[in-house]
Amino acid sequence: VRRFRRGNPDWNTLPEKVAIQLNDTHPAIAIPEMMRVLVDEEALEWDAAWWICERVFAYTNHTVLPEALESWSRELMGRLLPRHLQIIEEIDRRFRAVVALAHPGDETKMRRMAILDEHNVRMANLAIVGSHSTNGVAAIHSSLLRATTVRDLAEMFPERFNNKTNGVTPRRWLLLANPALSGTI
Repeated sequence: VRRFRRGNPDWNTLPEKVAIQLNDTHPAIAIPEMMRVLVDEEALEWDAAWWICERVFAYTNHTVLPEALESWSRELMGRLLPRHLQIIEEIDRRFRAVVALAHPGDETKMRRMAILDEHNVRMANLAIVGSHSTNGVAAIHSSLLRATTVRDLAEMFPERFNNKTNGVTPRRWLLLANPALSGTI
């Protein structure tokens, strides 16, 4: 951001020059931090700042187990990062309004999709809502993510969900790259 500030007066060009990959849920705090910089320090309007954030951030999910997705204590965040919590509350409030329009009266869906619950900040939900791309680390992982772990969010933002294989095993690579050698082995 400092480097961008030096030579670029137009914040709308940030997504053309900067990509930030959230490698799992713990770095999702970068979303409210970027909003804080854009809104508090650069005096951008909320909607303009949010437009930039959604285009700058992408999220890689590493787990299909819902219980393994990070949730941060609202109380602790409020003590340590009060401004970030305020920003997350506003992101959640605005997102809930969108969900309410798409699914009027469906409180169960609202609870599953919300960024905030009574006690916690759901970092995966924040990462999905605040980015333009969500991917799993293998095709089957991405499929399970869409079908189970964050199904409601995947249905809300189908264009954001995709797959990026995060590596290959030597056996699978050999099988696909050289079936005859693989057969011989």
